[in-house]
This record gives sequence, C-alpha cells and structure tokens, in this order.
Amino acid sequence: MFHFRIQPDSYIPPSKQLVDQIQFAIASGQYNPGQRLPSTRQLAQMTGLHRNTISKVYRQLEEKGLVESITGSGIYVKAQGHEGGTQSVSPILEAYPIAQTIIKQSLDELLLQGFNLGQIKKLFLEEIDWRLHCNALVIVTVPSIDIGAGEL
Repeated sequence: MFHFRIQPDSYIPPSKQLVDQIQFAIASGQYNPGQRLPSTRQLAQMTGLHRNTISKVYRQLEEKGLVESITGSGIYVKAQGHEGGTQSVSPILEAYPIAQTIIKQSLDELLLQGFNLGQIKKLFLEEIDWRLHCNALVIVTVPSIDIGAGEL
C-alpha cells in the first residue's frame, strides 16, 4: 500500500498534496485500474486530514477521470485506456526511438503536474496547430503584367 505523507508546514495546501500523491501513485502503477483506494475513514487516519477533505480530494480525482466512485463499495482507479494491451509502434517512432522517450517523459511530467490525459492531448494539439499556423506559406499572386509587385 502506498504511504501518503502530508507536510503540515508546506505552503502547498494539504488537499493538493494528497491529490498529487494519489495521481502519482496511479501514474506510477502503484494503484492499478480497478484497484480500490482506501476509504475516506482509512485515508483520514493515515494522513491526519478530515474526512471531508478526503471526500473533496476524491471528487477532484473523479472530475479528472482518474477514479470512479461506486456507491456502497468505494473509490476505484479508473482505466485510462492504455493498460494491459500492447502498444503499436508507429514507423516514425521506430525510426526515431528517442522521440518515444521524450513523449513519455513529457506525458508523465504533465500528469504529475495535475493534468489529465484529455487536457494533455488538448495542450499538445493546440501547440501543434499554432506551429503549423506559424509555418504556413504565404502565396502572393500578381497579374501577368508586373505593376510594381516585384518591389515587395
């Protein structure tokens, strides 16, 4: 079982500390999809936080799509869609294996910062779209008789 540690003298709020630690535990595979997380009572005893704070943390994790609450049963780690299967490797990644390492490290860092996979995808796509937009070619057309456009 993962040991959660809350630092009361930290400038980071205790609930944020706990959210980050649970996200890390999930991202690092210490809590697997379908695995039950500690109850609010258990986690309150482990961390010294109030049960309402634990409930708030679990709600935040549920909003991020990392856990799901099953009434009367508990809180469970939600499958993210890439567990247990084999990942097909694109020809580009086969040609440039360092790219896959960079991508995985970037994803892991963003997950640790609190982003979920949907948000990360949006961030990457927005950045790619922006770069494509900035690299767009500008085509200038002029009539067959040059009216000074050659001076542009």
